[in-house]
Amino acid sequence: MKPFTQLANMRGLPLVAGVLAASLAWLLLQSFGWLEHERLHQAERVRLQAEAATVRARLESGLNASLSLSLGLSTFVLANPDFTQEELAQVAFSLIRLEPSIRAVALAPGNVIRYIYPYEGNEKALGLNLLETPNQRDAVLRLMRDLQPVTAGPVELAQGGIGITNRIPIVFTKPGGEPVYWGLASVAIDPLSVFKRAGVLPGKSDAGMVYALRGRDGLGAEGEVFLGDAALFDDAEAVLMDVIIPGGSWQLAAHTTQPVAGWGWGAEILLIVLSVIAGALVAYTLSAHQRIRSMALYDDLTGLANRLQFNLRGRDMFALARRSRRPLTLLNIDINDFKSVNDTYGHAAGDAVLAQTADRLRHNFRESDLLARVGGDEFLVLMPDITPGPELEGILERLRRSISVTLPGFDQPLDLAVSIGVASLNADTGSLDSFMQKADEAMYRAKESMRIDCLRTKNTA
Repeated sequence: MKPFTQLANMRGLPLVAGVLAASLAWLLLQSFGWLEHERLHQAERVRLQAEAATVRARLESGLNASLSLSLGLSTFVLANPDFTQEELAQVAFSLIRLEPSIRAVALAPGNVIRYIYPYEGNEKALGLNLLETPNQRDAVLRLMRDLQPVTAGPVELAQGGIGITNRIPIVFTKPGGEPVYWGLASVAIDPLSVFKRAGVLPGKSDAGMVYALRGRDGLGAEGEVFLGDAALFDDAEAVLMDVIIPGGSWQLAAHTTQPVAGWGWGAEILLIVLSVIAGALVAYTLSAHQRIRSMALYDDLTGLANRLQFNLRGRDMFALARRSRRPLTLLNIDINDFKSVNDTYGHAAGDAVLAQTADRLRHNFRESDLLARVGGDEFLVLMPDITPGPELEGILERLRRSISVTLPGFDQPLDLAVSIGVASLNADTGSLDSFMQKADEAMYRAKESMRIDCLRTKNTA
């Protein structure tokens, strides 16, 4: 009975296998989607880095170009310390013509702005002591300490508006070689013009990028954010780059606003459909295999083992019993007058008798016993560890009493008689076939004995 039970327990296996196959197919297809998404993400990352590098180069180019022009002011003062306002205006006009982003040019001897061009609109800056101006003081002190150009800002200018200032220290050298700090030259640059040329103005760019800048007064990552959203610097997907400016650096943060393309809902639905189809194919294949296996090894009508399975498993059980010298008993069970059931009640009734007889056998024998239907109304039971005696007689008696079946369309049960042949394994039993022959002969002897008993009963009556 064990194979039959195992078969029953495995009936849900195709469904389980189908679900697993569908899940694996979905994971496999999704993995392709994830790999493609990662490839697109990396490609977008490379594009983002390239765009940020281009913006950085434009910023550095614009600011350094302004510084190069600003250095001309230092040369002008060193070459002509007694310059006039008119001479400064000529030089400043040339600088502004070459670099339109320059808003104003100023000279501050002793760190106080005394000269400025153009004068109109910048009057408020004249006389401004830079060391006494809070938003200018730190940058000027750094310039005096290092005697190197410093880019300050963006800051609010005294004359109004926002500007980036390139400041260049002007240092004379005494005959003995001692440097003397004269003051500074200052060039105020319109930051919007610089940012526009670099493509970092607030809002989304044509390439689908957003930017932010920090590092006021050239302090790099430690400086304040002066352009864009500060949260961009905390975004793990953003690209960060240092922008080298005169006397320090800024930090640029860049991020794309274009989402990485995915497969979309349509593709996801297609994946699910393909996964379901794969699972259904696996379930159907496994179910068909089980059906074929069942047809090959099991009797369709009763669900018991057929002759093929009985021979396959019976040989193993026979060999094990011979090798371990353990008892083995074989029963050959035949339904008496089964032909008359078919003739009287029809083949449907005969099938019902066989199926219900198989159920009685399952009920009366152990799971370790091998039950099989090997002929029309012939059943075999191979019982390990059972020898003839009271225990076996009790089993046979219960079996004889239990063979009562209900035929289709009949209310009253039909009591059946069975003939049972018993054979026990011994030293003379050479093979399973000879063992089966012994049980078959015993069954026919039992059938003949029952026939004789019936005749005696009739004669007596």
